[in-house]
Amino acid sequence: MRIGYVPVLVVLFLTIGASPISAQLKKVRFSTTGISISELPFKVAHLKGFYREEGLDVETILIRGAVGMQALLGGSVDYTSASGSTIAAAVRGLPVKLVFISSSKPQFELISQPQIKSVQELKGKIVGISSRGGSNDLLMQTILQKNGLAPNKDVTTLIVGAQEETVIALRTGRIAAALLTPPRNFMLQRDGFNRIAYSGDYMSTYANGGIGVTDEKIKTNSAEVLALVKATIKGLQYSMQNRAEMLKVIPPYLGIKDTALVEQLYDLYLTRQSVDGSVDDSWMRGAIEFTQKTLGGAVKEVPPSQVFDFSFVQKAR
Repeated sequence: MRIGYVPVLVVLFLTIGASPISAQLKKVRFSTTGISISELPFKVAHLKGFYREEGLDVETILIRGAVGMQALLGGSVDYTSASGSTIAAAVRGLPVKLVFISSSKPQFELISQPQIKSVQELKGKIVGISSRGGSNDLLMQTILQKNGLAPNKDVTTLIVGAQEETVIALRTGRIAAALLTPPRNFMLQRDGFNRIAYSGDYMSTYANGGIGVTDEKIKTNSAEVLALVKATIKGLQYSMQNRAEMLKVIPPYLGIKDTALVEQLYDLYLTRQSVDGSVDDSWMRGAIEFTQKTLGGAVKEVPPSQVFDFSFVQKAR
């Protein structure tokens, strides 16, 4: 797996690793959204040589946010792990499909200041969100509403930015609570902050880490799509069945040296991954409904077949 440069706006590149180019391997470009526990199967598939076993030389490029979808639609990359952006694009009618899901549950934990012990105690307080109208905002609204609090009436929501800025806002007391992903939640809890809710208890149909691909690629090169999905499933299954080795892989991958924290992360990882890279019809419909809420506007029925194609997972299995 080699890292290259893609001509898209506002991209951040990260070297994952390098391997010699083999004439027998098909080179593909795969954009990933970040270094996170939910994207561990892709890292494992690279480290264990599963992509090469399937005849692929995978060039991985780190591209933040929806820019990965722009790169996919523009042909700068062949695949993207931006599952949320893929679902949103397909719901809007763009010719893309999500063909694999790494994690089928949201990663966000609602972390509060030490003196706050429950969601109800957020009344009259300020909570942080990453952006207005996005999934982070809607998850926060859902949690507040289901605990009897009216967003922007009982509780004020404030845009504080990305996860790193959110942690700073919490530590400095600028906000009372925010939704954070591992390992940030564990680090804050160790410093006395409280975990007062898990977003998955309120909204279970949420994708993290997937494989998004264009309809054109599926039509013209289904063998390549199948090879990528098959290798990634191997990475997913290996990561869930080999604890000792994963405890060695995670520290350098996530930049964490604390052994106890690594074990916490891995235990959490096991509870939130997709079993085989696919989900059922009910999950798909729930994810579409949630995505429609984030997009706003009129809600029309969108069939799962417009957004998802798990036939490759079935073939690989």
